[in-house]
Order: sequence, then C-alpha cells, then structure tokens
Amino acid sequence: MTDSPAPGGPGPGRRPAAGGSSFTRSILGAFARGTGLIAVALVIGIVLLQWSDASTDAAAGGQRPVVGTPAAPPETTTTTAVSAPAGPRAPADLAVLVLNATGKNNQAKPMADRLGVVGYRTLTPGNAARRPDSVVLCKPGLDREATALVAATGVPATTKVLDDAASAVEGAARADCVVIIGSR
Repeated sequence: MTDSPAPGGPGPGRRPAAGGSSFTRSILGAFARGTGLIAVALVIGIVLLQWSDASTDAAAGGQRPVVGTPAAPPETTTTTAVSAPAGPRAPADLAVLVLNATGKNNQAKPMADRLGVVGYRTLTPGNAARRPDSVVLCKPGLDREATALVAATGVPATTKVLDDAASAVEGAARADCVVIIGSR
C-alpha cells in the first residue's frame, strides 16, 4: 500500500492548512510587539521629562521659567530709608566648587557639569576627605542660595555656613559655595 494523498487533502510532507493564515498571525504579533515598545518608550520619555523639569524648577527656586518678553518692572516712588532685603542671587552670580568625598573616582566633574547646565558658574572640581553625607557650604548670607543649590544637585544634602575653617580646602577661597558629595 502506498501513501497516496486523499483527493483535496495535503500531500506527503505537507502540513494541513491552519485555521488562520500564518502571515496574518505574524503581522498581528509584530504589530502588538511594536505597539508595546512604543508605549514603553513613551512612558520612559514622560518620566525623564518630569524628572528634568523637577530639577530645573527646583534650581530656579521652584518658580516656573519666564515665557516671552519680560515686562518692565513697575516704577516705584518709595522714599523710606529702610530697604527690603535683596532677593536670592542668580546661579550665574555664584562661584561653586564641587568636591568628591565619595571614595570613588570621577564623581565631582559630572556634578559640576550638571550645575553648569542649570546656570551656576563652576570652578575646577576636586577631591575632599571621604565623608558619608553630602553638604553644601555657602558664605554667610547665602542661605536661600544654598537651599536652591541643594535642589539643583538632586542629592540629599545639608546646608552649612562656609566658614574660615572650611575655606582652607583647596580652591574654596574663590568659591561662594562648596558642594561636597558624600558616599551616601
């Protein structure tokens, strides 16, 4: 007896036809995978934009950036002898020194670059004695600037006054603020 195919059936070595076309299943599978990849990329993009906006807004003191042409300040005719305290200094007006105290190599330069992007005038980064916590040291009277600088770093840090003892760190004498990145 020979294996002869039944009339209209599959021949020897042939598979019977599936209920749906394999080509259609292939296209639908590729479409589903492509749609899933696009959705994941979209979510990642949104998260990165939110993270970027949060660090930029925090560096600007939590205020939204000005859009359009700035309006001229209103004219005032105050004649009192008492003046209001000056507002925080702009990031470009501050000289910031970033020091690496993590015990790992090359941690200060990326932070200095990040602060430069936000608008701070950074000095040549360096190293400091290893310490567990991060700290931002600013000259007396720069409390609000220190708080804005902590927000711009994105690193949990405390703020302290840059006193004469801390000014002894190499390069700190030229800085208005010193950011010391700790290992935590």
